[in-house]
Amino acid sequence: RGQYLGLLEMSVAECPDDDRNMHYLGREYMFKGRWDDCIRTLMRHLSMPSARWKDERAASMRFIAKSYYMKGDPSSARDWYLKAIAEAPHLREAYVDLAFMLYEQKEWDGVLYFTECALKIKERPDTYICEASSWGSLPDDLRSIALYNTGRLEEALQEAKAGLKKEPENQRLRDNVKFLEKKLSI
Repeated sequence: RGQYLGLLEMSVAECPDDDRNMHYLGREYMFKGRWDDCIRTLMRHLSMPSARWKDERAASMRFIAKSYYMKGDPSSARDWYLKAIAEAPHLREAYVDLAFMLYEQKEWDGVLYFTECALKIKERPDTYICEASSWGSLPDDLRSIALYNTGRLEEALQEAKAGLKKEPENQRLRDNVKFLEKKLSI
């Protein structure tokens, strides 16, 4: 992975019309924490006439959102997550990413809304764009925490159990279920 960045930069310099490598370069800048380079490169990707695959465009928008968030601009991040959702509403990832950002901001109603949207998507597309976390316990876990923080303990327990069912070896999820059961005296 350490050599990807240099090779991608070279590839994009040699063939600036290759939208796929432009996307990969922007993603690599995000992985390296080069937020401004990520934003600039992925904005360029989105402006390319050949960049038409909605799933990949939505991923570029998500990475722009994350970069804005990491730069301390949650308002721009939210706007880009919403653009990603509008671009590819059939993918869970933007819903979950936005829910996670709202979780960090303790915006519990937003967490509940966007995780509910994500969990309504039952069919996982067979593409590299899909991320395991969006299809694992994370949406249920975020819902459980948001429900707990809004005083809905029984629902929080149901969501905690749903997350644990998807990831039974996760000790933190097991502890959350036990904690909620104790709170409810089950």
